[in-house]
Amino acid sequence: MKRSKLVLLSCLTLFLLIGGAVIGSAADMVMGEKVVFRKTADNFIIMFDSSSSMGDRYGTGDMLEIDAEKQILREMFATLPELDWKAGIYSFTPGWSMSHFKPLLSMRTYSKNDFAGAVDSLPGNPSGYTPLQGGLVGVGELLGTLSGKTVVFLFTDGQYSAEPGFASPGAIAKGLAEKHDVCFRVIATGEKKGEYQAIKNISSVNECSAFVVFANLPGSPEKLTDILFKMERIAEQPVVKKEVVGFVAGKVLFDFDKSVIKDDSKDALITLSIYLKENPDKRVVFAGFTDNVGTDEYNVKLSKRRAESARTYLADKMGITADRITLSWFGESDPVASNDTEAGRTENRRVTAVITEK
Repeated sequence: MKRSKLVLLSCLTLFLLIGGAVIGSAADMVMGEKVVFRKTADNFIIMFDSSSSMGDRYGTGDMLEIDAEKQILREMFATLPELDWKAGIYSFTPGWSMSHFKPLLSMRTYSKNDFAGAVDSLPGNPSGYTPLQGGLVGVGELLGTLSGKTVVFLFTDGQYSAEPGFASPGAIAKGLAEKHDVCFRVIATGEKKGEYQAIKNISSVNECSAFVVFANLPGSPEKLTDILFKMERIAEQPVVKKEVVGFVAGKVLFDFDKSVIKDDSKDALITLSIYLKENPDKRVVFAGFTDNVGTDEYNVKLSKRRAESARTYLADKMGITADRITLSWFGESDPVASNDTEAGRTENRRVTAVITEK
């Protein structure tokens, strides 16, 4: 499924450098054009799996699958801006009665503190079976109380206990997608789980639904949150309530078809890290772009790798914690120079840094 192209981020500024050397303080960093973060969904629902099979070991380490589930949620909430979503966390396991769908954090206006703080209180001792069908029926009842577009994040190990009298999980999800404006993100513990019929059917009920693997998420929460909001360039008009404003602060350039940061762009990342350390209330969004050479699908993936490279450098080399870094990627969208010349294509092979409040 392709990411939608967005119009954003032009008129970019470079970081201040003195005599080719990085300045000792980032207090005078030039701030460029304003951008705004806007919702692309109105609500989201977390379906938390605490069934007995989530007590299996995750990967080759000592972490249990339920602990990995919690860690993914911690990173998700740490990097998600406050954009006035209606959101909640619900359990559909363990199932000891027909009341399979119950709130762990009932629907409310999203608050980073509320949701991040709730993770540690989520069930930690996996038990019981997995009444996925009843859980999806519960989601349907909740959707009937909501307006606008809703994203359902379904955590699962791919197993469920069939319940007589209910349609299959895929059929229930399909019926919900036909009745409501809803997208399903099915987050499973392993790659092979994507071949399980229930997961395959739920994650393909419509164009905006998808299958995501646990292993792809630690350190990359944007693979979940990209469906919830977008960035756009704005003029000087008033900002709508609960939109988050950021400022373009610089760019990092790349060679053709490469995602390795060029040496002459590393100084900008060093300066950015100084600024972030001096301003602990700030965070950065890296947005990746390409020139127009190659297919759209390839360029979207390349722009994502470039944004990931910027994050890796800032986190691993400069010690900025990952919960202060969010990624977006847009392929060849919104060139800042003409793609008809090599000089222009060079400018378009970039990652832009956008500073926002933490």
